[in-house]
Amino acid sequence: MRVAAIRMKIPVVSAYVVGGVLLGGSLFLWMPGGREFVERWLYTDKILVDFDVVTQIALAIISLSIGAELEWRQIKNLGKSIIIISIFESLIAFILVTIVTYLIWRDLSLSVVLGAISSATAPPATVAVIQQYKAKGPLTSTVLAVVGLDDAVSFMIFAFSLSIAKGTLRGEHIDLVVGLVSPVKDILISLFVGTAGGLIAAKLVNKTRDHDNLVFILGALIFVVAGIASIMNVSALLANMACGMILVNVNPQIKNKIRLSFGPFSPVFYALFFIIGGAYLNLYSLPLIWFISIIYFLSRSLGKVSGAYIGAVLGSALPQVRKWVGLTLLPQVGAAIALALVIQNEFGSGSYGDAGVKLSQTVMNILLVTTLLTESIGPYLTKISLFKAGEARE
Repeated sequence: MRVAAIRMKIPVVSAYVVGGVLLGGSLFLWMPGGREFVERWLYTDKILVDFDVVTQIALAIISLSIGAELEWRQIKNLGKSIIIISIFESLIAFILVTIVTYLIWRDLSLSVVLGAISSATAPPATVAVIQQYKAKGPLTSTVLAVVGLDDAVSFMIFAFSLSIAKGTLRGEHIDLVVGLVSPVKDILISLFVGTAGGLIAAKLVNKTRDHDNLVFILGALIFVVAGIASIMNVSALLANMACGMILVNVNPQIKNKIRLSFGPFSPVFYALFFIIGGAYLNLYSLPLIWFISIIYFLSRSLGKVSGAYIGAVLGSALPQVRKWVGLTLLPQVGAAIALALVIQNEFGSGSYGDAGVKLSQTVMNILLVTTLLTESIGPYLTKISLFKAGEARE
C-alpha cells in the first residue's frame, strides 16, 4: 500500500485507510454469503478492541512527537494566532454542525453530540503527511500547534455537549456549570502528569549517551505517562503532548534524539493505526445513513475551514497560514472513533432508553462512514496546502 501510494503521489495515510476498509470486510461484499460472514466474524467489538493497544501506542508516539515540535521560541514567534485559530476552528465547526443537523432532524441530543465530535481534529493523519513530505515552515509549525491544542478545546466542548444530551434524553435540568468545570479539571490534571513526566525524563535523557538506553527511556516514558493518565481517567494524548513539550524546551537537542529513537519503528505503528481505523468502517451501513453522513461531512468541513481562516485573520497570522491552515484540519480518524465509542458506552447500554440506544448507533455509523471521507480527502488536502505554502517537498 505504501509503495503504491508513493508511486501514485498520494499521501500514504489515505492508502492505509482504504486498505483497512478492505481488510475489515468490504472485500467480501460481493461473495456468496459474504455479508453474513462479515457481520458474524469481522464486525464484532472483540476483534477490533483487541487491537486497541496498537492504536494507543501509536497515539502516544504521535502526541509526544507533536509536543516535541512545540518549542517555546517558535510558539512565541507565531504568537496568539495559534490559540485563536484553535478556538475558532473548533467552535465554528461545533456550532455549524449542531445548527445544520438540528434544522434537518430536530433532535437536540443528536445534534449537540455530532457538533461536539465535529470539533475534534485527529493529529495522526496530519503529522504523518508532514513527516512524509518533510514539511517545515510557519504553516507547518502552526498546524502542529493547532492540532495539539485542538484536543483540549474539543474535549471541553464534548464534555459540555454530553451534559446537554444526557439532560435532554432524561428530561432533566441541564447543569452547564458542571459540564464546564469537569473537563477543565481533567485538562489540568493531564498537563500536570505530562509536565512531571517530562521534567523527570529530561534529566535521564541528558545523562544518557547510549542510543539503546535512550530508546528504552523514551519508550518507557510514553507508557508510564499514558498509563497514569488512563488510571486517572484523563487524556493520555494531552499528557504525552505536554511531556514532549517540556522535554524539548528543557533541552532543544532532545528533539533530534526523539526523531532518531522513534524513527525506525514508528511507521509500523502509524500504518497499523490507520489500517485499524479503516477496518472499523462497515460499508453495509452506507446506504442507510449516507445522507446525514454527507451533511455532517460538508458542514464540519465548512466549519473547520472558515473557523480557521477567521481565527488566522483575527490572530494576525501570516498570509500562507490564513489561506491554507483550514484545509489541514479535516482528518478525524482516531478522534472520531474514540469519541463514538464514548457515546456508545454512555448511551448504548439502554440507561437512557431507546432514544439513547438509537443515538449511539446513529453516531457510530455516521462517524465510521465519514472517516473514509476525512481520511481519503483530508491528507490529500493537507499535502496540497503544504506544497502551495512552499513548505513541503516530494
